[in-house]
Amino acid sequence: MSALPPRPSALSEPPFYVGYLPVPKPLAAFLWLAVPIALSILAIVAIATARSQRDPGGAVWNDAKAREFHGIFIARPYPMLLVRPTEGDTSKPDSLKRDTTSSSELFLLVEMGKHAGRDGLSAMDGKPVVASGWTLERDGRRMIELEPDAKALALQETSISVPPTPVIVPRGRVTLQGEIVDSKCYLGAMKPGEGKTHKACATLCIRGGIPPVLVTRDENEARVYYLLVDPSGGPLDSGAWPFIGDPVEVTGDFELLGEFRVLKLSPRDISRR
Repeated sequence: MSALPPRPSALSEPPFYVGYLPVPKPLAAFLWLAVPIALSILAIVAIATARSQRDPGGAVWNDAKAREFHGIFIARPYPMLLVRPTEGDTSKPDSLKRDTTSSSELFLLVEMGKHAGRDGLSAMDGKPVVASGWTLERDGRRMIELEPDAKALALQETSISVPPTPVIVPRGRVTLQGEIVDSKCYLGAMKPGEGKTHKACATLCIRGGIPPVLVTRDENEARVYYLLVDPSGGPLDSGAWPFIGDPVEVTGDFELLGEFRVLKLSPRDISRR
C-alpha cells in the first residue's frame, strides 16, 4: 500500500478569502495597492471622457415660475406669440439684431412634453391672446412652454397695445451646412439637445409638432438659427425626419419673418455631409 503524499503546510497554501474570517495578509496587502490604483485610473478615464464631450451651451430653462405674456397669436407655420420687447428681456446679441428692425419679438409656443399646439388654435390666428408658461432661451432666441392648464393660452378680453405684424422679407436661395434639431430641447429642455445621442428624442419632438431648426455657424463661429418650413410655408415635410440630428447640407429659400430666419425647403434638398 503506497503512502499518501504529505499534506502541504498552511504557509504553502494560497491565501483564500472567507467572508467571516479576517482577510489573509498577502491578499490584504495586494488590495491596499490595487484598489487605489484602479480608482485613480477610473477617475482619470472619467475626467478625460468628460472633457472630450462637446459644450452643451448656455441654454436655459426658466421653469421656476410661470409668467404671463400678452400679444398676438400667429398660427402658421408654427404657433407663435408676437409681443412687444417690453414683455421680456430686450437685450439681444448683435447676430440677432443684424437682419431685423422689428419693434416686436416672436416667441415660439410649445406644450409640455414632446408636443406643440392644441385644439382650436387656428381660430385664434391674428387675435390678441394671453399666454402663461415658462421660457426657454439660448443665444437670444426664446420660446414659451405653455402651462398644462386649458386657460394657459386664451383670447385677451381687455384691449392691448398691438405690436406691428412682421413683414416677410425674401432673401433669395441659399445653401447651408449644419444640423437639424428640435427647437425645444436645443433651447434648454435637454443638454445636450443635439448630435447622434439626441437624434431619437429630437425626431420624436419634431414628429409631435415641435418646430425644427437648422443650426449653422457664421464666419465668426457664432450659432445661427433657421426655422425650417416646407416650400409652401407650412410645417416641414415628414420626408426630412430621417435627417434630424445628422450633419447635413440644405438648399432652400431664405426669408426673414421679423427676427426669425425662415428657410423653405423640401426633403429632396437635404443631403448628409
